[in-house]
Amino acid sequence: MISRAAVAPVVLTALLLVATAGGSSPAARHDPEPHSLDLLTSAHPTSSRPTVSDVAFDNVRARGAAIEADAAALTSTTCDGCAGESSTLQVVYVPRAGEARLDNVANAWAQECRGCTSTALSVQVVVLRGRPVAVPNNRALSLTAACTSCRTSALAFQVVLVSDRATALTGSAVAELQAWFDEQVAVLRASVAPPPSEAEPEAQATPEATPSPTTPTDGTTGSDPLPTEPRTARRVRRAAVSALGELEQLLVSDLGAQTLSTDIEVSR
Repeated sequence: MISRAAVAPVVLTALLLVATAGGSSPAARHDPEPHSLDLLTSAHPTSSRPTVSDVAFDNVRARGAAIEADAAALTSTTCDGCAGESSTLQVVYVPRAGEARLDNVANAWAQECRGCTSTALSVQVVVLRGRPVAVPNNRALSLTAACTSCRTSALAFQVVLVSDRATALTGSAVAELQAWFDEQVAVLRASVAPPPSEAEPEAQATPEATPSPTTPTDGTTGSDPLPTEPRTARRVRRAAVSALGELEQLLVSDLGAQTLSTDIEVSR
């Protein structure tokens, strides 16, 4: 015969084992953590280092059931006459994932400075095998605050493709991609350059001269500045849309892939 005193510890031990197993089983059913790929450039000039440029290029293959790819370019300028420039190019091949979360961001701002510039360019290319769940997100933001004659521009390109094998770009295609990327950097840099009217001060007007109706009231100089800025923004956008078409054609032609999504964001 087994006494009650002997049975109690056995029952208690069994209950503890069940509770422990029950507490761990939900965790066993959780999806694995996604494989994260991050690429960031960051440019923050100072008075002691007035010109800062940061460039990064990554060409990688991602493995895992879930993928998170983040590309970002971040520039901030807060000193007179300073120039910051960040440029990111991320190419990711995803051969097996069932889910891919893709974020691409370009941010540029200038604050409390005179004659300063900030540019940010972020380009993300993702090649998926099959038809996984893809969640692309593409954003660009530029702004100025409490500054005079400062200019900012941000540009974000994102192209997501699908192919049967998700093979890598050929060497010649990579070279073309880098040349295309360098061209976008140059276009963005030119978009924040001061116009000739600001680079060369105008002759001082005679007392009898009548101010032009388009003379700015914020202390800047130059003829017809109010319409010029919208025209510049439209020109940058048109160039970016054309560049996106060139990029898509290059990728599709080399990879034999199909385009799943494309997006471009321009902020000035």
